[in-house]
Amino acid sequence: MTLKRTIELNLALIERWLTGRSLARGLSLPSNHSGGLCVEVGSAGELRRHVFVDAGPALKACAAQIHAPRIFLKAAVAPDIMRAALSERWTIEGPGYLMYGPAATPGAVTLPPDYRVSVDAEHGGYIARVVHASGELAASGRIAVHAGSAVFDQIVTEEGHRRLGLGSVVMQHLDAVAGKGGVVERLLVATEAGRALYERLGWTVLAPWSTAVLVD
Repeated sequence: MTLKRTIELNLALIERWLTGRSLARGLSLPSNHSGGLCVEVGSAGELRRHVFVDAGPALKACAAQIHAPRIFLKAAVAPDIMRAALSERWTIEGPGYLMYGPAATPGAVTLPPDYRVSVDAEHGGYIARVVHASGELAASGRIAVHAGSAVFDQIVTEEGHRRLGLGSVVMQHLDAVAGKGGVVERLLVATEAGRALYERLGWTVLAPWSTAVLVD
């Protein structure tokens, strides 16, 4: 039996992911809204996000009421499904992936020379930072643990420090936080570029992930 058949993709799972993401970033917690979830972001690039399990009637009804830019729609569907559900005024961004993690990150990852790593509490979660001897931030990532779920977020390796295994180092240190929290599931949403890293670490795609936004 595959992972996709044993893990139920529903609004409760997405709410656990979205709650962890909000905690990790210091955002307001999601609220139920018109058959989906809503988070007030209030940043320069994103005013608000509405998140749904699918691109069905609830998402379409929500989209019809949105006219301001910088409001995002998210759903666990492929981009072509999102495109078919919305009018042409909506821009569909590149594909993403809702992913489910293994019980623990496999194997130990060696930190390259001239780098150090730290893990600090921040917002409602933790942030891992890998810093070069020059003082330059090389890689980082966030995690929040809530209701038995560990949500990994914003895993980034900076240009000039890639292909050194630093992303795996970050994931290993974040996973140690998850281990101490006694979590029963690990969740993240990956970009196309990030998917390969997570799959190497044993993560599995649970569902495609799509984003639609009204641009200025």
